[in-house]
Amino acid sequence: MKWKQRLTLTTALLVILALACNLSPQPSQPAADPGAVDTMVAQTVAAQIGQNPPTVDPSDDTPDDSQQPSTQEPPTADSTATFTPEPSATATPTETQAPPPSAVSELNLGSPDASYSFDKVGTFFTYSGADSKVEIKDGKLQFTIFDPIGWTIWSFSALELKDYYFEINVSMPGDCVGKDRGGIIFGTKPGDTGDGINYQVSCDGDYRLFIYDGADTIHLVPWTEDNLINSGPNATNRLGVLHEGNKITLYMNGSKLTTVTDDTYVGTGRIGINMGVDDHDNVTIFFDDAAYWTSIP
Repeated sequence: MKWKQRLTLTTALLVILALACNLSPQPSQPAADPGAVDTMVAQTVAAQIGQNPPTVDPSDDTPDDSQQPSTQEPPTADSTATFTPEPSATATPTETQAPPPSAVSELNLGSPDASYSFDKVGTFFTYSGADSKVEIKDGKLQFTIFDPIGWTIWSFSALELKDYYFEINVSMPGDCVGKDRGGIIFGTKPGDTGDGINYQVSCDGDYRLFIYDGADTIHLVPWTEDNLINSGPNATNRLGVLHEGNKITLYMNGSKLTTVTDDTYVGTGRIGINMGVDDHDNVTIFFDDAAYWTSIP
């Protein structure tokens, strides 16, 4: 065979082999678990944002383009701490939308370091996911869960504070039931997103305080009824947290609920919002008029 013919034949064989590689069946891939995919995406984005949080302007919630995915607390075996509720002042649930009282006067705090009316996107992150979203709409920070998931999820702000008092209004929707709940997550170490201390109020008039440490749920205060809480659909409550070292004091509508001590989260920590719903779709919790103080008497 002449060399030109050999070259032509060799070239033809290489082309056939290349086509065979492209046309050969590929190993089948197992179907992705949608929940696992969502979790992996959330963890990736959360890690990126946690390392580079937006700059906080203490005078205003300056707009930024960052998005913070929610992180969730899967159901786990609970470890319950000893808790004795403290007596509180009598308060009558109201059906009006008047602003609830604040604990600022009781604590003698004066003007806040910063306040957030949620007229625009800023220090508190927003995001949109397959199962939930946080958005700024109609002058409120709105947290929506599309499908009932049975546990708490949260979204952080860019705030990282040490020894502070933080307050925010939490409003239930008109179709809330039972343990539909919303509140504050705090204490989470800068850069982290998967754990923290959660203070919540429910539609049926209870509150609780629990730690999710990334693996276990530890109840510092189990679900507890209190007459300070405005309950039912459309109810608004002002939740306050005084966090000093290992001491946590909870306030509801301007009055003290209880104080607990815990050494899990001490020092500078992140602050955000949380919500949970157990058994019905498309539930939105509304947050408004957030503020914090770092000069504690």
